[in-house]
Amino acid sequence: LLSRWERAVTNVVMNYSEVESKVREATNDDPWGPSGQQMADISRCTFMYEQFPEAMNMLWIRMLRENKKNWRRVYKRGHHEKL
Repeated sequence: LLSRWERAVTNVVMNYSEVESKVREATNDDPWGPSGQQMADISRCTFMYEQFPEAMNMLWIRMLRENKKNWRRVYKRGHHEKL
């Protein structure tokens, strides 16, 4: 519960958009994967011209820049795409 509050504060402090916040929530370090609703929301964002760059930029940041110590983010994304 505390980490959820920490993520919410980080999103506000870092001035992340709603789309970026959704991607961060879906790719967090929790041991379970994102919900179907989270995946659907992010997927819808990728079909909107204004939101596509925000979603993809945050996905790339989470997968490539931050993945060395946070391997679960990349694993979760890849695992759920296969389903």
